[in-house]
Amino acid sequence: MTPLTLALRALSFEETAIVPVAGGLMQHVPFMAGVLGISEAQWWEAPRVNLFAACREIGCHVVLGPVMPKLPDETTTDSQGRPTDFRRRARRPDMLTTPEEVAEFAQQAPSPEQVRAEFDSAAIEATFRERSVDAQREAGEMLVIPHILGWAPAFPTSDGAFGYEAFLMACALDPEAMEPLFRSWGEASRMRFEVVARVIVAEGLPRIVWIGQDICDSRGTVLSPALLERLYFPQLAYAIEPLKRAGITVVWHTDANYRAILPRLLELGIDGFQGLYESPDGVRLEDVAAMAGPSGRAPIVFGSISTHLVLPQGTVAEVEAAVDRCVDLARGRGGVLIAPSSSIGPEVPARNIAAMYRRVRERNAEVA
Repeated sequence: MTPLTLALRALSFEETAIVPVAGGLMQHVPFMAGVLGISEAQWWEAPRVNLFAACREIGCHVVLGPVMPKLPDETTTDSQGRPTDFRRRARRPDMLTTPEEVAEFAQQAPSPEQVRAEFDSAAIEATFRERSVDAQREAGEMLVIPHILGWAPAFPTSDGAFGYEAFLMACALDPEAMEPLFRSWGEASRMRFEVVARVIVAEGLPRIVWIGQDICDSRGTVLSPALLERLYFPQLAYAIEPLKRAGITVVWHTDANYRAILPRLLELGIDGFQGLYESPDGVRLEDVAAMAGPSGRAPIVFGSISTHLVLPQGTVAEVEAAVDRCVDLARGRGGVLIAPSSSIGPEVPARNIAAMYRRVRERNAEVA
């Protein structure tokens, strides 16, 4: 059985003794170069080819994205001078910084009809083909789940046209004024997903996509659930409808505290979650795996070796214990794939990354 076939079986909740493991969330060039026995400079000569090669070498069945590392001169550093997985950003001189400015901007948003008239379907199709058809060919026997997180209805962070605080305050103070902007974003997202569905069906690609927007932080939703119901959730349901109609599984990126809204996301049509933020106030992998959507089926879960605690701060033994916990939950049931909770940044010790993938191989060898 090929890695791709095994992964598809698990994603369909068919029983598999071997638990699939996902790669692609790798911002750690020294580790990948080391795995391939090349220098970091050589790795950068063909980044995507080398990322796929590293994933293959460490035994991945699935590649999420892939999420490509950032060039050294684009990367920020932490308080100790170590590189992070965050990109340098310059403040935009035209950024809107008051809720009044944001609300006024929202009132001038293109109507759904304007969005549809101006939509560049050919450009979106070309981009998605590169991320799906081309990437799947390069990945060979591994399954690629394309990186189209930002194609979900927009929800801007601080690198967008708005100051984040101004945007959130505008939503809270004048939601009626913000509605045209969310409708505009919803239409643009739906049109992107119409293209995605068309390409997946026409090319016979695996029917699964990976999307998401940062609508939560470590404390919970950044807007109240009531405001999300008014402004965001209707647009999300509208946008993914072409995917659902084509029988495409939709996995949502959740590397923050989504505890309060995971059941709602299932109701809206999300089929699974990647990036569980396990914390005292967050969710547990076991709890999410026991949930059920409207059809009664459990969600697909990619999880969940912590990239904010276990991988950067833990010992090798603690990494192995985290893997054992996930494998023990996943084995025999389908629907759970082993993955880091988010991108593995340069701050993670290479020995811990190696330990994670080595331990999965060891546990799978028990039943091979």
